[in-house]
Amino acid sequence: MRSWIVSAVVIISCVASIGAAPTDVVTKADLKAIIERLAKLEKENKAQAERIAELEAKNRSLAAVSEKVVVEKEGKAPEMEKGTSKNETGRVYTAQSGRKYFLADKFANIFEPLSESGLRIVPHGYLAFEGVYNTHAVDADALTDFVKRRGKGGTTLSMQDSLLGVNYSTPESLNGWTFSGKAEFDLAGGDQNDYAFHWRHLYVDAQHESGWSILFGQTWHLWKMVSPSEIDGAWLENTGHPYRRSPQLRVTRKWDWENSSLEARVGIVKGGPGMGSDRDADGIQDNSASTWALIQGALLYDRVAPWEEERRWLVGIGGMYGRDRSHRLLDDGSYGGKDDEYDSKMIMIASSVPLFSQFTLTGQIFAGDNLGGILAGCAQRVAYKHPGKGREVSTIGGFMDLNYQLNDAWSFAVGYGFDNPTDSEARYASGILDNDRAYIDVFYSITSNFKLGLEYARLTTIYGDKEDDNEDNVSDDRVQFSAWYNF
Repeated sequence: MRSWIVSAVVIISCVASIGAAPTDVVTKADLKAIIERLAKLEKENKAQAERIAELEAKNRSLAAVSEKVVVEKEGKAPEMEKGTSKNETGRVYTAQSGRKYFLADKFANIFEPLSESGLRIVPHGYLAFEGVYNTHAVDADALTDFVKRRGKGGTTLSMQDSLLGVNYSTPESLNGWTFSGKAEFDLAGGDQNDYAFHWRHLYVDAQHESGWSILFGQTWHLWKMVSPSEIDGAWLENTGHPYRRSPQLRVTRKWDWENSSLEARVGIVKGGPGMGSDRDADGIQDNSASTWALIQGALLYDRVAPWEEERRWLVGIGGMYGRDRSHRLLDDGSYGGKDDEYDSKMIMIASSVPLFSQFTLTGQIFAGDNLGGILAGCAQRVAYKHPGKGREVSTIGGFMDLNYQLNDAWSFAVGYGFDNPTDSEARYASGILDNDRAYIDVFYSITSNFKLGLEYARLTTIYGDKEDDNEDNVSDDRVQFSAWYNF
């Protein structure tokens, strides 16, 4: 615009100059020079206007690119350059240049998208302080399973139960698929001063809009459906709450309805029945010595509670079957000779039901054989009563937990768990005939991510001898104070 004004001023000035000059001075040559000068100025002005238009277009393009991951507080997308198109979700944009960019949430301002559908990375974890006092000796300082047969108690301070990790996901679908997963580790070592690196979860879960999903990596065994409220990091393992995280391949189909859903899971685990066990000390894990993988399945149904729409109840059934292998027991007490395979099987029923007045009742019951690898059967797998082939240790166990949420700050829980192997088999394994725990907890939330907990638990372990029917009943009174900072 300014170039045209300048041109007009120049023309008017020239005309004015011509009009003001004496007629006898202006010649045809002068007029020709003036016309040529005006034509040159016009050409230069036109080129300048084109250059300004080009720079303005480039500035608009740069502004659009700089806003590619911005979402306004009102939830509206920033204004796009002319010619920009959207995909079917309305959140993946393609500019005229062909470049794709992604509008997600606040994290999109920090992490550059790694694909057309983008990648959301969310760090998470908690720091946990635990102070524990036991009246009797137990098997571990802070994460307790059993009461020892003999020994005095003591006090422990620990940060072992702390964990760190990231959740990652693609919020937008690509050909109907979205992807999510988790990488998480804790610092639970051998004692309160041993903070050893330990992978908990490391997996990818591919989910299709049809309800199918495929998971591969290390995470919970798929029959894990409910958990107790107690704060001991052992989490009732070997006391009625089997669980394990193992490498696996899992397929899931979920059906969603208006007020309910049904989920079917099936998968295989290697590192299954005798996880962490080498009974015959041949340097090969018993589960790896077998060609069998652990086959697992679960069916879960949940729905909105009829009396309180914001809460849901769940019921499920799950189980597994697999085999491990080890050498036979010889007369001299060593293992050698023929290989034998042992079944590992379990069936479980679990439920969580919200009751009136903010109560939630959660529990499960299970039964099976050779379950030491999944923290059940009081850690016992196979018993050798005589030299030769052993026999799987059978067990039955479960827990019941009642939680009461008084308000946003205060909550309470009371529960009981037990694991009761068959005596005739357990006597010839580790000799633990029964293990149980009763507990009561109080929780107080100072802020949404800073929480305190106090627990009293009564632990009892019963030991039996091979030679006779004598039983040794030992108990421990355990008090634990915990503080968590979640992020």
